[in-house]
This record gives sequence, C-alpha cells and structure tokens, in this order.
Amino acid sequence: MLVNKICIGTVQFGIPYGINNSFGIPTINEIISIFKSGQQAGINTLDTANAYGDAEFKLGEFAGSNYKVITKFSKVTSEVALENEFKFSLKNLKKKKVYGYLAHSGDTLISNPNLWLVLKKAKEEKKIKKIGYSLYSPEQLEKLLDLKLIPDLVQLPYSLLDRKFESYFPILKKLGTEIHVRSVFLQGLYFMNPLGLPSKLDSLKGPILDLHDLCKRNNTDIGSLAINYAISNPNIDKVVVGIDSLYQLKENIKAIQSWKHGTTLNHFVKDINVEKKELLNPANW
Repeated sequence: MLVNKICIGTVQFGIPYGINNSFGIPTINEIISIFKSGQQAGINTLDTANAYGDAEFKLGEFAGSNYKVITKFSKVTSEVALENEFKFSLKNLKKKKVYGYLAHSGDTLISNPNLWLVLKKAKEEKKIKKIGYSLYSPEQLEKLLDLKLIPDLVQLPYSLLDRKFESYFPILKKLGTEIHVRSVFLQGLYFMNPLGLPSKLDSLKGPILDLHDLCKRNNTDIGSLAINYAISNPNIDKVVVGIDSLYQLKENIKAIQSWKHGTTLNHFVKDINVEKKELLNPANW
C-alpha cells in the first residue's frame, strides 16, 4: 500500500512554514488527530528537527510509541555540542532511541567530518538506527561520499520540476541508503496561481502553467500529480509531506488511494524544464 510511503513532516507543528501556508501552527487537538489518522492509514514515520520550534516536544507528548521518529541536528561545531544536542532531542521526544538522526545540512559534516564519529558511536550503542544527512545540492552529496561518510538515510528535495538528485538515486541504493524526499509540493508553490507569483519567480510561471495544463488534460489536479510522481518512484522509500491540518493529511491519503494514472504522466513531466534552476530552492525566494 503506497500510503505507507508517506512520512509526516512536522515543521508546521512548531513554526509557521511554507509560502502557501494559511493555517499557521495547528492546535494540540488537531495534532493529536493527525497522529491518530496517520496511524490508522498505515503511516508509521515522523520527520522533525530541534530547529522546528517546539515540534519535538509535541511529538514526545502526543505521538505515542508506534511511530518511527527521524530528527535532525542544526549546525554544531564540536563533538560535545552534538552529543548534548542529541540528548536534548531524546529528552524532548521522550525516547531512549530514534529511528534516524541526521545533520540538518550536509555542510555541517563537510566542515567537521569528526562529528560522524559521534553518530556512529550512538548507532553502535543502539540509540540511533540510521544516521545520515539532509541535502540541498548534489555537490554536498559528492563531497560527503568523497569523505567516506556513507549514509544509512538521506533526505533531499525532489518534485515535479526539481529532479536534480534523480541520477544519484541508483548510486545511493547500491550503497544501501534509505532515500527520503521532501518539498514534493515545493512548499506549496505548485498550488498557487502561476500568474500571481512574485516577479522574482517569473521564470517559474511557464513551467508551472505547463504542469497545470497537463493536469487539466488528464482530469487530475496538481497536488495528486505531485505526490504520486514521488510516491511512484521505486527508488524513493519515504515522501516527507509537511502537514498543518487533518484535512490536508486526509486529502494526501485520498490523492494516493484514488490515483488511476500509474506512471503514464511521468514522461510528460520530464519534458518540462526550468531555466533558472536556482529558483527551485526556496532559500532563494
């Protein structure tokens, strides 16, 4: 069942996030309902980070013990600082171990590869099942692999228009790496009216209009196309979907369960290209 490839992203539980987020931070009751509904649908993984406000704390209070949790550490400059940050995350999460612990940016490990030793030690002590890093560019991945920092798990951006990591999927799979992708909706950009985008994003209007046209011709919607494009990729283990309401979670589940196109639209998607690819990184908005 493909729904279990969803990993609930919890950044919105702690901070308002996303260009198209009109809900803000959900209430505690809403968060509890999201956890219950996700579990009932067969979803078993949560993604969080200590940088997401009090999201870790809310997971510890309300998520229960049936979810696998992946959390991330921000920029640290020493092994002691990383050890302390990990202890703090475990305390927030009310756990003795986590499924995954990642560098929030691969640059942290590139600058200080010795931090990898801290992660390996915690893994040996069975406090972490999978260690790795979150990536923003293929150049980061190449540097990390050159440093022999082979990840058990990576998280990287991937969506209809942002396919820069696609050629690395087979390489990572050969290394035994679990691949999680994020930003499949490009932080909500795909849902916005392309003609109403800020002038800075002008070069994205054409490609997004092409995607909307593809959806119209095939009697589907952009959200369904976006999530199923990632879900259907056999190299992708989990698709991290940021959730800020129960309704949104249910709509994503429905989009997967009711999808009838298989992979037939994927080659049309690959024909759509973005000229200024740097604009596919929300940090450049």
